[in-house]
Amino acid sequence: MANSVKLEIITPSKLFYRGDVELVIVTTLEGDEGFMAGHSWACKLLDIGELWIQEAGAAPDDFRVAALAGGFIDVKDSIIIYTDAVEWSSDIDMERVLSEKAKAEDWLVQHESHADPNDVMKAKIAISKSAIRSSVAEGGHRHKR
Repeated sequence: MANSVKLEIITPSKLFYRGDVELVIVTTLEGDEGFMAGHSWACKLLDIGELWIQEAGAAPDDFRVAALAGGFIDVKDSIIIYTDAVEWSSDIDMERVLSEKAKAEDWLVQHESHADPNDVMKAKIAISKSAIRSSVAEGGHRHKR
């Protein structure tokens, strides 16, 4: 078995995950990055994206996948991810995701040209989060073997 490292994923309301993992793959602002035991220390901002976790002892192609709403990752002797929201693929309500996406897209079509730039950015972020949640709910698309 490969070396493992302790991973914790923390949201404002709960400890989402704690366990020993062999590999964590996240989307940083610079692109997809993987972190393993013994990785050099790092603290990076995370973008909205897919979170892939290979738990200790899992088969090489066995990953748990979640939708991650950004945040940051702190890598030292353990790995801690801080995020506002994260969902396992099995917990994503596709009906809700599609409704939220449609609502944000409709708002953007009607208001983008004359709305406050911050409101436009919020709508675009909502659309991006919906796209990631939808992708994860459908089985994810990256790092599949």
